[in-house]
This record gives sequence, C-alpha cells and structure tokens, in this order.
Amino acid sequence: MVAANVAAVVGSAILLAFLFGAVGAGLGVSYQREGTNRGMPHLINAVVLTRARVRPPDSWVHFFREAGPSRWLTTCFAATGILMSTSLVWTFVAVLGEGGAALLWLLLVVPLLLAALVLALAGAIALVQFVRHASFGHRHIGISIGRHGLVRYYLDEVDVWPWENIIRVEALGRALDAQTEDFSAHIVLVANSLPADVTENKYSIDGYQSHPWLIYTAVRFWAEHPELRSELGTTFAQRRIDGWSEQMVPGERAQAQISVT
Repeated sequence: MVAANVAAVVGSAILLAFLFGAVGAGLGVSYQREGTNRGMPHLINAVVLTRARVRPPDSWVHFFREAGPSRWLTTCFAATGILMSTSLVWTFVAVLGEGGAALLWLLLVVPLLLAALVLALAGAIALVQFVRHASFGHRHIGISIGRHGLVRYYLDEVDVWPWENIIRVEALGRALDAQTEDFSAHIVLVANSLPADVTENKYSIDGYQSHPWLIYTAVRFWAEHPELRSELGTTFAQRRIDGWSEQMVPGERAQAQISVT
C-alpha cells in the first residue's frame, strides 16, 4: 500500500466517522426535543418520592419530574459511537499492516478512536441506566408542590420550602436560540428566610417533562393564593394545571405570559 493509498484510506475513514457522528447526533437531539416539555405533573403519594425514613409534609403532591435522556438519544449516541469506532478500528488495522512511515497516521487515528470508544461506552451506559430507571425502585428527581409547600428532590437530598417562607416567586429566562425560541429558565423563591438545611433559592426548571412556564405558573399561583391551597393534592388542582397547559401554544413567546386564573 503506497503512501497515497494510506492517506486516502485514513481520510475516507475519518470522513465516514464524522458523517456517522453528525447523523447520529442530529437524530438523537431531534428525537430528544420531539414532544418534550408537554407532560403534566404526576398526582402521586409523596411517600414514593422518599426513602420512607421521614414522613413527608404532604400525603399527595403534584410532582414535576425531570425528563432525563430519552431512549432515542442514548440509542443514537451508542450506535454512533459503535459505527465510528468500527470505521476507525479498520483504519487502525490497515495502518499497522502497512507499517513504516504510515504509522505516523496513528497520531491522528488513535485519539479519534479513543473518543469514539468513549462515546460508545457513554451511550451504552446511559441506555442501561434508562432501562433500569424505567423499572420500579428508581429515585425520583424533580419538584413537587402540596398543601404545605414546595419540595425539590435531588438524588440524595431534598429542599423543603413551606409556603410561609416564600414571599413571592420570580422567573429568570435566557434566550439560547432566537430561531427555535429555545431558552433556559429558573424559578427564584424570594423568601423572608431560608428554611432549615436549604442553601439556595434558585432552581433550574429546564429538562423537565413539563414546560418550564407551566412549573413556574403552578408554583407562583399557589404561592400567591393561600386560600386555594386546600385543593392541592386533589384532582381539582390537577385539572387547573391541565387548563394552564392547554393555554400554551408550542413555539410562541406568549407561553411566558400565561394568565394565572
């Protein structure tokens, strides 16, 4: 194999690997975004959100769950990593077989091969985690609201916010893409004092199964209407949230101006 042929083989393999990467990433991200942020909170017993060591402040809550990576995203990334690795391994073997000055191409092929293997491994691990998290017993991560307040659930801890500590609820948004109207959103719980064991009052509401403005609307509404908190934990509040969700039209900035009634 002459040097020109080696260069052609390496160039073709790298081009093919990048093509696999672009297609896989594009499909994965598009499927991840498809239909997201349209879910409703779950009306569930708060005990299932805990390890049953301490009694939760509310029996039934409305739980906004973090979405996590979808099966499409993890599958696309794993498949992309495998295809890229296969292309680069073939190139690696071809270069080793040629020997001599062709071995200099390994300085380019080996780092790309390692990156492809890491992508394949990460995708495979994420896919296994997705399957495991779809079974009973996984930890719930997200935000719940009930008659006594708001609770932010992390993997190993919780932030408990009684309504009495919250003076008002604010939203912070930052545009990420003007064409797609993609944005990053946070809720800020302005408080007279931080509850015990709570160190922050700003929480990201990106990456949830529900739209960020639906979460913000629900939290703000019951923070401002203590006389209606008795309906929390019931189907009446769930139907109210469903009504707000129906007002939101995908792709319109008017989502940020939902009428809270």
